[in-house]
Amino acid sequence: MKDKIEMATVAIIGCGPRGLSALEALYAQAAPSEMVKVLIFEPATNPGAGVIYNLDQADSNWLNVSTRDLGIPARDKVTFETFALPEYPDFQDWIGYSEEKEESTAVDQFPLRSKLGEYLSSRYKSIANILAAEGLLTFIPEEVRHLDVEGDLLKIDTYLGQSYTADEVVLTIGHQPIDLNAQLKGWLNYIDGKDHLEVFVEPYPVERLIQSDKINTESIVGIRGFGLAMIDVVRALTEGRGGHFNILDQTTGAMAYIPSGREPKQLVPFSLDGLPMTPKPLHENIDTYYTLTEKESTAYESFLENAIYKSTPPQSIAFLIDAITPLIVRKYGVVTSHHSKDEEEIRKAIKNWLSDEDFEHDFILSKRNTTRHMTERFVQMATGQGDVSLDYCVGQVWRHCQPIMYRQLSFAPLSDELIAKIVALDERLKRYSYGPPVASMQQLLALLKSGHLTFDFVKNPKIKEAERGWKLCEGTQSVIADIMINSVLDAPQVLEVTTALPKALINDSLAQPLHDDLGIRTRTDGRVETDGPETQAPIAVLGRLAKGTLIGVDAIAECFGSRSRYWATGVFERLNSKQYFR
Repeated sequence: MKDKIEMATVAIIGCGPRGLSALEALYAQAAPSEMVKVLIFEPATNPGAGVIYNLDQADSNWLNVSTRDLGIPARDKVTFETFALPEYPDFQDWIGYSEEKEESTAVDQFPLRSKLGEYLSSRYKSIANILAAEGLLTFIPEEVRHLDVEGDLLKIDTYLGQSYTADEVVLTIGHQPIDLNAQLKGWLNYIDGKDHLEVFVEPYPVERLIQSDKINTESIVGIRGFGLAMIDVVRALTEGRGGHFNILDQTTGAMAYIPSGREPKQLVPFSLDGLPMTPKPLHENIDTYYTLTEKESTAYESFLENAIYKSTPPQSIAFLIDAITPLIVRKYGVVTSHHSKDEEEIRKAIKNWLSDEDFEHDFILSKRNTTRHMTERFVQMATGQGDVSLDYCVGQVWRHCQPIMYRQLSFAPLSDELIAKIVALDERLKRYSYGPPVASMQQLLALLKSGHLTFDFVKNPKIKEAERGWKLCEGTQSVIADIMINSVLDAPQVLEVTTALPKALINDSLAQPLHDDLGIRTRTDGRVETDGPETQAPIAVLGRLAKGTLIGVDAIAECFGSRSRYWATGVFERLNSKQYFR
């Protein structure tokens, strides 16, 4: 039996939103007689917000989730014998948003990323300051380098040479860099000794781009990638350098760009497929067409649950497609004017397109269209000004199904190969489901009109080294870029991660990957699984590094909720088994 004076120590490595959620869940689970101490390791200056939501970032970085949809739950008050942890409002209450008071046709607002960071930081302080005053929390502003098992404890080593011990450790370290690919390495090698050229291998922080002397008014800037980070980069190099957008039409949000004279000469994004992000519906009234009713939500969840846990588990993604297809057929019948009387044709088109991204149908916006035309059409759909294509409808219904989907698929008893296919399909559809606000796409269209942006090389251009930079070629057209910015964010492939800590976990057999292209295999309570001798090591992983075991790790709302609670429950069960609280 442990000495009653002795108190267990739990280490939380990484304290962005998931680390904050883990901290809250831990003390929500604690009882007056079951108190623990916490070590928090976080090198970023704003614990709770972390790097992604840091408070000092540029205003050009927007969230891609509207205030209306930002469902971070409130924290309940927790009372102990000598102190209490106060309740904390959800994000909507904190920012002063009330859906009841909003008109359904009011344009959805998408907060600055720094505003969410302000909320998360304040929420962290409201609990951490009290715990620190009680001697229960120690904040260590360092990065952890290595974990090692020492008897019943875990030894934690930091890059600054400090060592700590804990009974339990949870990794909530979020986005981790992976090895640079051959293209990026080649670009870096090419600019060696060429002062007039520059390569930015990461898009963030965008302040580096805004302030860079290398990027001037004569610069042609190539942007590798065509997703949300690309939009942040474009906005940073235009609006972030003093330009501004004038709204021309309140109904559609159409804009004109007014240059400052400090922006680059031209921005040249490119990707493998050149397919644009699709904007979310402009306001609630349009979004309602894709929203699930309570009855539809229940039926959808029951279908998934029955399919996953039947005696013969599914072997393909067909069960996932079968679950959502009836919903899409129903919604598509409402949002389009040319909906076929033959629902079977629509049903087949949905299933074929979800199974094969190259499938073509009259109701699907063809990828053979120009990127500009696709962008304009998707904006029309999002603003209620044009007929809705089937693929846009699929993407929006998929978005509304994701919370249920993620809940049912995380920890599901499916094969590793099937999980990888499910993740791949969800990633493919993020072009639709994780799309930006209409305003972001209208900004791109405004920059196309002003000539500060071009889509002429957006689809997999040939790239050659040239005397003055990189020559991008598409057909008979070419342009030479003297600046290259990589806006492609690394996927959570744990075997490719370059950070020392996750690499050491794999190398020391303290964790194993779920799949070559995914993250660390974990149990329902977050603990890592391994085939090695250290199966019972009290190490847990929550969030992005557990992608695969967990589905939906990139959604901010998924940082809070059942996953942290499962982990906290497991912590106290294991500490009880060690007789800490007896």
